[in-house]
Amino acid sequence: MRVRAVRLCLTGLQQQAAAAQLGVSAGVVNHWMALYREGGMAALQPQRRSPMPEEEKPGVHPVSDDVGELHRRIRELELENALMRQVVNVVKKDPGASLGRLSNREKTRLIDRLRPTFSLHCLARRLTIPLSSYHYHHARRDGDKYSDIRVRVRALFKESSSRYGYRRLHHALGIHLSEKVVRRIMREEGLVARIPHRRRYSSYQGESTPAPDNLIHRDFSAKEPNMKWLTDITEIKACDGKVYVSPMIDCYDGKIVAYTRGLHPNARLANTMLRKAIGTLPDDTRVIVHSDRGCHYRWPEWIRICQEHGIIRSMSRKGCSPDNSAAEGFFGRMKTEAVYPEYWEKLTCAQVVEHVDTTMHWYNHQRIKQSLGWKSPVHYRMQQGLVA
Repeated sequence: MRVRAVRLCLTGLQQQAAAAQLGVSAGVVNHWMALYREGGMAALQPQRRSPMPEEEKPGVHPVSDDVGELHRRIRELELENALMRQVVNVVKKDPGASLGRLSNREKTRLIDRLRPTFSLHCLARRLTIPLSSYHYHHARRDGDKYSDIRVRVRALFKESSSRYGYRRLHHALGIHLSEKVVRRIMREEGLVARIPHRRRYSSYQGESTPAPDNLIHRDFSAKEPNMKWLTDITEIKACDGKVYVSPMIDCYDGKIVAYTRGLHPNARLANTMLRKAIGTLPDDTRVIVHSDRGCHYRWPEWIRICQEHGIIRSMSRKGCSPDNSAAEGFFGRMKTEAVYPEYWEKLTCAQVVEHVDTTMHWYNHQRIKQSLGWKSPVHYRMQQGLVA
């Protein structure tokens, strides 16, 4: 009951509440706590009456005491008492916790705290921890074997403008290391990659002209460049208006073939981008241009440009965003990695236009992709010998 009362008090229960729960007076519990503070759990054990010394017993001759055994027993009790105290103070566990259930790291902390008083071999034997395990954890208590890597992870995360998650950072490190370690370091350092915000701009204004068939069928892969292109338009808020961005995306590697940005989502924005994209095509190349059913891709001028240059038009079904999900996915990444976390809505339209140019260049030349062997689209094409 004494040990139970002390444990209840150590868990934060008031002495009066503990006394009421155990059916004893508060003064008794107070006395037991005083004994524990002075001598630990060993002081709570009931004191047995010492037997009559051998020399005082009638008819028995005095027997010499084994002084060494007595000292050893006292030392063991002192060690036990010290361990119980350190379990509470250092490991922050119940004083009655089994020493055998402690981890080797916790046992190492106890040993380091008690080594000025007790020998290492004595502590290791009582805690049942091999000396090799103790030295292993002791060497790493004050040191961090990932300290250099932490510095590099923070630097790479900052270089990516907080856009890289643990997979891209793992590859960017360029060393043999588990992805889980990089993820744990990011968590410990408070490095959180940017998360998406869902918001769509819609340019649908009805069925003004006949819509072409869907030739993509959600297959956004391509065996070579300039086979399938995707396009769409998105809006970005600024403090003094809105900026609209119209890119052309190559399904081969996700490269932005061309793009335009302006203050109005008009025909000039879409048609200028289309002409710029066509200007990158080799002669006699027929490419499929897939879009949603927005009005920009159904106006006569867009249709005329496509016909003049042999562009094959393809359109998503009405109100079916997954049919053009790769283009919308690009907008999601751009806004997740740059627009929202960098608070473009606080910038002027002119400043947003500059940021769009910077982001597009970074996306093509620097942003690595796992599907491209951890290379950017431009570097991937250079490796494939597609560009000089």
